[in-house]
Amino acid sequence: MRSYSKMIAATPYSISQRESIYLDFVRALAAFFVVLDHAPTLFDLPGIPRWGHQAVIVFFVLSGYVISNVADTRETNARSFLIARLARLWSVLVPAMALTVACDVVGRSLGHNPWAYAEAPIDWPLIRVGAIVTFLSESWLSIQPLSNGVVWSLCAEFWYYILFAAWTFVPPGRARKVALSIGVLLAGHKALLLSPIWLMGVGLQRSAKLRQFGGKIGVVFWGAGFLLVAWVLATHLYDPAIALMRHLVSPWIMTQLAQARVFWLDWMLGLAVALHLLGARSICNRIPLERIAAPIHWCASISFAAYLFHMPLLHFFAAFLPKDAGTLAIGLTFLVIALLGGPVEKSKRWWRWMLGWIADRLQSVASGLVLATRPNVGGR
Repeated sequence: MRSYSKMIAATPYSISQRESIYLDFVRALAAFFVVLDHAPTLFDLPGIPRWGHQAVIVFFVLSGYVISNVADTRETNARSFLIARLARLWSVLVPAMALTVACDVVGRSLGHNPWAYAEAPIDWPLIRVGAIVTFLSESWLSIQPLSNGVVWSLCAEFWYYILFAAWTFVPPGRARKVALSIGVLLAGHKALLLSPIWLMGVGLQRSAKLRQFGGKIGVVFWGAGFLLVAWVLATHLYDPAIALMRHLVSPWIMTQLAQARVFWLDWMLGLAVALHLLGARSICNRIPLERIAAPIHWCASISFAAYLFHMPLLHFFAAFLPKDAGTLAIGLTFLVIALLGGPVEKSKRWWRWMLGWIADRLQSVASGLVLATRPNVGGR
């Protein structure tokens, strides 16, 4: 099935080596702040920045930008695109769920700090784990997979991939409408409310007009985007925004909105991030980033593992350590992530091979069924 992405972008945009390094740096930095954000919920860590949600908004813009690029340049058909996306997600998500179960079982049974799991559900474990590995844990109802409460964004991203693939690779007509309708139905309201942020990344990558900005204007965009993001973070703008929403809507609606409770402010932050990345194209060409490429690529390569592994690890260490040992817990968490992140990242190749093999078998079975049901013309 051919790609219909040219309906949006006339010519694919190739991310340069330096821009790729910069995007890796931003991704690694965002993952670092997500880990820091959740540590104070379990340990006494005054002064730690709580920018985890804002970092997820950065992830969404980056994801839309990078995913639309690979769909234009490498994964140019539905089969390769979906196999690559599923391999990327499951290669880290499945080990993350195994780690979550192991950490929760050991931490609950052997740990001496029961408060470490006070906010972590334990009932219906098979349903909770099954919902997340099938990306259905945020389809209208939130199902938290044990102590790993950060995986909600992964479910949103999966359905962004599905909706993007339906629009990009399915020809206009009834089939596309059906595919989009199913994706919207299963994505859930939180993912849909935050989807414009992901689409900002897509628009940034695919807009030919935006590619024309460069030079001094690019530097201005880069600096303006950075200052806007810094202003949102420094002024704690999310606190009054959340208070405003609590005043405007009922507690039930606030609960249902959950991570999208101030979606309109998330949109504004997403625009600032997109503006910064737009200007980064000019900045990257002026800085020899390849000199520090190795450590940045390494940090970025384990950023996905850091995102999905850190919550069960922090809960596990909280079950054994005192509340004033937060710095030690963060250090141990990063150490485990560094040890496990590399092998998990390499498993992506195996997942691609396995999913490709399954796709080939299913295609062969489907072809056989078609031939079996085809009328025997002329008695042959």
